[in-house]
Amino acid sequence: MGEWLLNNWDKIFWSFITIIISLFIYKYILKVLKKTLETFGKDLRAPKTVQFFIGIIIAVFAIFALLSIWNVDLLPYITGLGISSIVVGLALQEPLANFVSGILVITTRKLFEGEVVDVNGIVGSVQEIKMNHSLIKTFDGKLIYVPNRAVWNGIVTKFWPGPIRRITMEIGVSYDCNLEKVVKILQQALDEEPLVVKNNTVSNFVAFKRFGSSSIDFTVYFWVERANYFDAVNSLAFRIKNLFDKENIEIPYTQIDLHIKNEKYL
Repeated sequence: MGEWLLNNWDKIFWSFITIIISLFIYKYILKVLKKTLETFGKDLRAPKTVQFFIGIIIAVFAIFALLSIWNVDLLPYITGLGISSIVVGLALQEPLANFVSGILVITTRKLFEGEVVDVNGIVGSVQEIKMNHSLIKTFDGKLIYVPNRAVWNGIVTKFWPGPIRRITMEIGVSYDCNLEKVVKILQQALDEEPLVVKNNTVSNFVAFKRFGSSSIDFTVYFWVERANYFDAVNSLAFRIKNLFDKENIEIPYTQIDLHIKNEKYL
């Protein structure tokens, strides 16, 4: 062992230097990228994914450098594989497809870290895009690994493509109510609720839906910011209920009319 170390100390030294330089370059690139984005007033929106792929690229170059230092020629090994190379190629077909799909997913922004999405029926927030899988955390705390190939070929629904999103709320009132008054109260609630977005690019309104079996139903359409999603829905619901109580507007229970017919039997 001691003799081997003496004969290869230079290779060990340069291998150590290569690893140190690779780590330095990795951290330096991330630092420069972060500062460049800060200069333009932007944040690194997908830090985990970016760090992962930059690390992969630098690691590949570092491996080639280490092979060169140790005078390792891969050509004889590749040539000697023969028929087994076909087996290896088939085994790597799916991982390679996932890797290429992952690059396409990132470059085309089909998925992005932090987004809330539905990927082929899986709903959650994107945690990270790795070499073979995209990590999606569902709202009940599960972490699901979705193959990048399935992401690239599948249907992706983005719930928040912009800073605001339209929500619908179903409201049913009694048949005894004045419908014009109901619509005015619902519109008043929309206008007075501070968490509902109001600007020239959106419209919040009330629309008739149907004459239901127990109530006359309306749909309230309104826009909210992502950060206020649940607070806005709750606050508007409380406001509508309070206004209905003040104006004696009834939200009816499900009703069933039962008709009894008397018959005489001989």
